Amino acid sequence: MPRGRAVRRPAGALQPRARVVRGVRGRGPAPTRPARRWRWVLAALLLLLVVFWWWPAAPVPAPVPLPEPPPAPVVTKPVVKKPAPKKPAPKPPAPAPIPASSQRALLRKAVEARAPDLRACSLPPGAPATLETKIRVSRSGATQGVTLSPAQPLPRELAECLRQRTRQWEFSDVGLSSDVEIFVNFALGT
Repeated sequence: MPRGRAVRRPAGALQPRARVVRGVRGRGPAPTRPARRWRWVLAALLLLLVVFWWWPAAPVPAPVPLPEPPPAPVVTKPVVKKPAPKKPAPKPPAPAPIPASSQRALLRKAVEARAPDLRACSLPPGAPATLETKIRVSRSGATQGVTLSPAQPLPRELAECLRQRTRQWEFSDVGLSSDVEIFVNFALGT
């Protein structure tokens, strides 16, 4: 029957009945033969790939060990005994520490021996006759500090000269075991 045109049928003719199934959907048309073939070809290729992947590789030959070289000839030397090393001689015991009072006495004698060096400083008129001085000496013998304590004020030039001369004194020959501080009275006018 052509579509789009209304065709009239004679009054007594039966119309074909259309079969209507409601609520059930069909599968659709059956797939064609070529589509089924591709599925089988793809499955076969995958199977071949898996078999190729898992196929064991050719065994690797084990390395051949090299022959061992002959042992070197053994040469022995005669055994010579060395004399035992000599022990170093024991160190002499350290001298007993000198008491601080005797260190001061030794230092006082050394200062008295160096006192004539102070005569090089010129005395201005009116300078005090004696000068009390505190001298600090390090263990190594170097003079660390000099403090002048005059009874009367000293002229600046005289104080600087006395301080400079006293600081130049070196007492390494005395052999002090610690830093020492002594008080000394110098007679300047004699």
